[in-house]
Amino acid sequence: MSDITWHRPEFQGKDDQLVSLAGVAVFAGVTRAAVSNWRKRHDFPKPVMTAGRTVWVVRSEAETWLASRSTQSATDTETKRAALEAREARQAIALATTRKKLRELRQQH
Repeated sequence: MSDITWHRPEFQGKDDQLVSLAGVAVFAGVTRAAVSNWRKRHDFPKPVMTAGRTVWVVRSEAETWLASRSTQSATDTETKRAALEAREARQAIALATTRKKLRELRQQH
């Protein structure tokens, strides 16, 4: 094919190490559009080859990148959960205080 461009020629002939962005989407369980967004907004692995409109990357680099994102997401989720639990505890204290004051006001009348 004449429309193939190698961006990283050291991978020529190593097709078994490459995966298309559509393939990345399949093993990541997301849409092809999501992978395209990752390429634009994050430090996604650099293309190895383009064939027409199809972009290929090194499979192991994509897998490593996805694993690092999963770890980061898990950490972010844990941080958010802890913050929400702390907020819930503060609100529970505030609610208990409000209920106590309301009972006292009702007892006065």
